[in-house]
Amino acid sequence: MKTNNTLCIAEWQSFGANEIEQVCGDKKKAQKIFDELVEFAHQEGNHCFLKFKNSKTLVAQNYVGLIQAKSGFCLEILPKTFRTAQESQGFNEAKNTQEAINTAKNILIEMLKSLKDSPFEESHVAHLKAQKLPLLEIFILIFLNDLENLIKNGLKSDYMVQEENRKFLKGKLLFNENLKYNFAHKERFFTSSDEFSQNIAPNRIIRSTLEFLSKQNLSSKTTRKLAQARFIFADIPPSANIDKDLSQCQNMRSFKHYRLLLQWCEIFLRRKSFSVYNGDSQAFALLVDMNVLFESFVASEMKKWCSDENFRAKNSQYQEVKNIFIKTQEKSKFLAEKEDKNIFQLKPDIVGYEKDSEEVLFIADTKWKILSTQDRNYGISQSDMYQMFAYLAKYQCNQGFLIYPKIGFVENREFIFKPESAKGVKLKICFFDIEV
Repeated sequence: MKTNNTLCIAEWQSFGANEIEQVCGDKKKAQKIFDELVEFAHQEGNHCFLKFKNSKTLVAQNYVGLIQAKSGFCLEILPKTFRTAQESQGFNEAKNTQEAINTAKNILIEMLKSLKDSPFEESHVAHLKAQKLPLLEIFILIFLNDLENLIKNGLKSDYMVQEENRKFLKGKLLFNENLKYNFAHKERFFTSSDEFSQNIAPNRIIRSTLEFLSKQNLSSKTTRKLAQARFIFADIPPSANIDKDLSQCQNMRSFKHYRLLLQWCEIFLRRKSFSVYNGDSQAFALLVDMNVLFESFVASEMKKWCSDENFRAKNSQYQEVKNIFIKTQEKSKFLAEKEDKNIFQLKPDIVGYEKDSEEVLFIADTKWKILSTQDRNYGISQSDMYQMFAYLAKYQCNQGFLIYPKIGFVENREFIFKPESAKGVKLKICFFDIEV
């Protein structure tokens, strides 16, 4: 449960100053950290990340990632990948606490790779999964590894306009500035010239990020890695205007291989997260909805299953498929219309089409929820059944899937919808393996 300056909890787990004290070992400091997290939770809109159980207890919600308090203490919220008697119980109730934490962290990192338009998308993080490091440090290592690849390929330079008061004439003489600065110095020339330099917006942003990360409490190995990168960027000044330089980076088409690094820079420097949160700039949260993350992960795996023969060969649990393509968050159907306008748009998570005819073969919806055979109807929500029935009816499809995470021993279930109009329409309850 102890990881330096980090408290690891699972989704829906409750915690207070006592749990923080077990990590930091100081009661007064633990209360201060808890108060900082309470302040974060009080901000409007942040109740979807942390809620109050009572005045001395906070409860994590279904957003995973990390929240770094003003003092630098990190709260890691990891996927709940095990069963407990009560929802608010966390890793302490798992058979092996540290093993459960490591498993949840590895699953989270693997799932994050499926997020589109994120810095995880193309990062090589496989070798980091087994390392027992805080989540923030893992993110920093991903950034540094990507930066190493950039350095190996060579930092970009570009022609930049540089205005300078020189002892010789170079470039274009700026008459007004020359008159202002050199009225009594006829031997000098205030000129403007194009200089081929590494002092460009993307490199300045990276330098600023390296300076920011150097203030974090990191392991000695990561600190050495960071110091090496800072040495290489020593001659490049940090950004004097973060927003202006980031804006310039977006317009530099020849710097595409900087894309992932600059996404990381924006996360670290602007405290930019995958989910909108409120609070002052001293707090830092990198959070993502587990429902969104699970949907993204399942869709990514299913696309590999449909299009990649090598993937199917390595993963024998997937059935053979041909001529199928998948769309996510399909938005072509509506439930009703009003005054010639479509209303109540349907957005199934995954729709499988036949390539040749574009016939809808199946519709799937993902649900990040631990089902149990002890619950009535296995704990499947009636609203989820209504939703799937609406999808299948509107798309005139006979095969639907409700996909849940596979946690513990569970078996697939199949239901047949009752109405005569839906005769032969089947819904399978499937459990997707999230182990990596």
